[in-house]
Amino acid sequence: MGARKLLAHCFDAYGRNFRLISFFSVPLLIAFPLALLLPNYLAASGIFLRFGSIQYDLSLTGALFIVGVFLIALLLFSFAIAAINIVIKHQRTFTRISHNELEGIEEATYSLFVIFLTAFIVTFVANLLAREYFPGKEIIGSAAALIVSLAILFAPQAVVIDGLKPWHAIAMSASIISRRFYYFVFFLCFASVLLLANTWIFLELRNLWVMAPYISLVINAMILLPFFEVMKTQIYMSKYTLLR
Repeated sequence: MGARKLLAHCFDAYGRNFRLISFFSVPLLIAFPLALLLPNYLAASGIFLRFGSIQYDLSLTGALFIVGVFLIALLLFSFAIAAINIVIKHQRTFTRISHNELEGIEEATYSLFVIFLTAFIVTFVANLLAREYFPGKEIIGSAAALIVSLAILFAPQAVVIDGLKPWHAIAMSASIISRRFYYFVFFLCFASVLLLANTWIFLELRNLWVMAPYISLVINAMILLPFFEVMKTQIYMSKYTLLR
């Protein structure tokens, strides 16, 4: 399966399931505004935590509030990703979503929550250590975040499609990157172009429209991120010869 066929599968799956995918993307739309309550900044159509501001003037109440909001946002994010993957899995295998599998979203959501939370903690600790022992070399923290992100890239697909537990899902994610390296690189390039285009357009508009950066986030949550999950699912399922 080449890049053209991969994109054809992606657009077909997204178009056929647009209503369901949009419905299950609503938690992403809720999660992003919740994340805006954290000490963060907007860039590249995303929300990024201000690690440097956490150590100053943070009370116990403030810390508990931040942790609570973050966990709720992460749980909603995990649910949305699990649901979108279940929809695409059944579309690609020409099967109906059973009631039991809808109930299984809860287990998949929990597994993804554990994976994403672990990834955040590792990234967070790496950034703090980099600030402490390598001041002025923020690239170390960024590199750690990149490595962790790539390590769990296909973990949602491993959890939903193969029913793997968190640690096995991360191992399978790394395996998919190795075995489907061409698709992996194509996905990174394709996603980067769309995210940069989304960012550039609304950065140009922000001088004319104060809400432009937030509209960029809405597009990211409701269109781009769901479509990227569709693409990742197609790449993951290409390991099954009959579905290529």
